[in-house]
Amino acid sequence: MKFIDFDKEKCDECFKCLRACPTKAISFNHHNRKIIDDMCIKCGVCQQVCPQDALAIHSDVEKVKHMINTTDRVAVSLAPSFASAFKTKKPLNIVTALKFLGFDIVEETGIGADEISRKYNEQIQNWTQSNAITTCCPAANYFVEMYYPEQISTMLPVVSPMLAHGKIMKKKYGENTKVIFIGPCLAKKAESKEMSGYIDGVLTFHELYKWFLDSNILLDNLSPSEFDRSTSIHGKKYPLGAISSCGKDSNFEYIKVHGFNQCREMMDDLKEDKFSNLLIELNICKGSCINGPDYPDNNTSYFEKIEKMKVYIDKSTKNNSNESEIHHNFNFDRSFKNKMIIKDPPTINELKDILKRIDKFDEKDYLNCGACGYKSCIDKAEACFYGFSDISMCMPYLRSKAESMQSIIFENTPNLILIIDREMNILDYNPAFNKMFNKNNLNIKDYNVGNYINDDIFKRVFDSKGNITGLKERFKEIDKVFFINLIYIESDDVVVSIMTDITTNEKNKEELSIVKGQTLKVCQEVINKQMRAAQEIASLLGETTAETKVNLNKLKNIVLEEDTDENGV
Repeated sequence: MKFIDFDKEKCDECFKCLRACPTKAISFNHHNRKIIDDMCIKCGVCQQVCPQDALAIHSDVEKVKHMINTTDRVAVSLAPSFASAFKTKKPLNIVTALKFLGFDIVEETGIGADEISRKYNEQIQNWTQSNAITTCCPAANYFVEMYYPEQISTMLPVVSPMLAHGKIMKKKYGENTKVIFIGPCLAKKAESKEMSGYIDGVLTFHELYKWFLDSNILLDNLSPSEFDRSTSIHGKKYPLGAISSCGKDSNFEYIKVHGFNQCREMMDDLKEDKFSNLLIELNICKGSCINGPDYPDNNTSYFEKIEKMKVYIDKSTKNNSNESEIHHNFNFDRSFKNKMIIKDPPTINELKDILKRIDKFDEKDYLNCGACGYKSCIDKAEACFYGFSDISMCMPYLRSKAESMQSIIFENTPNLILIIDREMNILDYNPAFNKMFNKNNLNIKDYNVGNYINDDIFKRVFDSKGNITGLKERFKEIDKVFFINLIYIESDDVVVSIMTDITTNEKNKEELSIVKGQTLKVCQEVINKQMRAAQEIASLLGETTAETKVNLNKLKNIVLEEDTDENGV
């Protein structure tokens, strides 16, 4: 199953997703875009920052709807951060809304979190490693497995609260019960598929929000409902750092690390054995689960979410115990494995050879601008080496190439190019114009264009702020005829004049016109002569015909007279 996929019709290759991707797990090569699964930690940041909605995360919404319509019992494990996700002053209205959608059972994932905290405490009491890393965040788990596999032994070998709760619910309500996790995390979707048998589907808060909208469910119009089973205050506080209590009876000091940059710094420090006796809560999202990547689009700030969580927890304190039910005889152990992909690294000379193809011959040419999505030009070259990036997709290189091409055209075109400002001063001109109008080869920049060309046509363009094309002008001073296009550039308030010398064509037209005139004259003379000849011939033929007619009539009369005599008539 593809976790993330591109909509190639929407993607405009702005590289914003690649710039945001913490592990550079996105390939843009020859206009082919894809997620590099072996490098992706499933954090979902790429989808979060894409301005074109060109990245789609696998959705279970339709599958869950089918379950509701075809399965006897569908249960929800609702992440503790739900109280911060929706625009409502009554968070428990969400429980009512979920029942309206057709879910049979709604419980808090904090039930699983309570069990995992107990498991952490057990593990830490007998922990032999220098440090311990919590394993609630699947994206953080993938990060360690893929990029710091030497630290896997530091990871507490325990399932996440989501998986623990799924196992508990299936045991309580029957293995045929479908369990759906709902929370802010995209990586949970991948975790549920990797650790099958616990969770049957994962929805994000954003997907649930859209489902509410499609179903015309308005939370504030509902009445609150209690969970079918709730959790302790400890479980509710998990998004705010409840794990801190897990190491209090041990020699381990709790530290919360959140955001990819902090996670990477911490893992680098652990790799160098800089610390010991730390219980490290590792979260890829900055602000941990309360600031997950797929919250509803309701413009709620991180600090508002914290406040909403605190209000919900304070109200819950009056009705909830600080202790939750203990689920004995449950095995919540799991293992982690080395997922690092070993690739033969390029040599520095190979990287330099790649960079030379985009005119980066020395370190001074390495701008490290980051426009391509990579931190440095060397990182870009390495991505090209592995086939993850197209070397030509380099903004400074493309700009230089474009400017170079523009310069070649500007310098070598036979057309006369002139750039004029509103004061009728010449801002720039090309060699073809210089050769035609500037015989003394002076620097005529900032000179008034009226010294060389009638400036009326330029004034017309500035006044109308519209282009004039297909204009033909004759310049008697130099005996030339030009085809002129005047283009108004509004952003710079200048006019670009492109003049094509059509003098030869015009002279050819004039010569052709003379030849045509002469030809017509000759033709007319020939026609006239032919007409006269025809008329003379016709006259002669007419006279001859008349004489012949007279003679024949005479002959006819003679014959008729002879016939009369013979017959006695």
